[in-house]
Amino acid sequence: DYTLLYEEAKYFQLQPMLLEMERWKQDRETGRFSRPCECLVVRVAPDLGERITLSGDKSLIEEVFPEIGDVMCNSVNAGWNHDSTHVIRFPLNGYCHLNSVQVLERLQQRGFEIVGSCGGGVDSSQFSEYVLRRELRRTPRGPSVIRIKQEPLD
Repeated sequence: DYTLLYEEAKYFQLQPMLLEMERWKQDRETGRFSRPCECLVVRVAPDLGERITLSGDKSLIEEVFPEIGDVMCNSVNAGWNHDSTHVIRFPLNGYCHLNSVQVLERLQQRGFEIVGSCGGGVDSSQFSEYVLRRELRRTPRGPSVIRIKQEPLD
């Protein structure tokens, strides 16, 4: 509970914690925590070299990795094809030759940041998972009009 923790921090005179809690409360009140974002999950397993899988929105994955666009469109009955808009554990390095560092670098270059990670398993089946998010870009309201010079046809 926020109020109890705040009172405890106040009692013990934990000034850095009090400042952070006040900032957190202001952020919550101004709605900074409800910003729309896009998320992807990268799973890396050392099976047979390195197996990299992606979960998330298909169009988002195709935007970051355009080299796999054809595979996404043509694989309707694949096990990773969850529904018409999302995939679960798409085998990325089965279709493009990138290692896990290159995948994470490309995602960070496209504006994603790692917000969570975990790992686990036993000797024969270890894995690491990374949750990445990117704030949605603000677009101008209404359609944007591009004017092109028109010349009469002969």
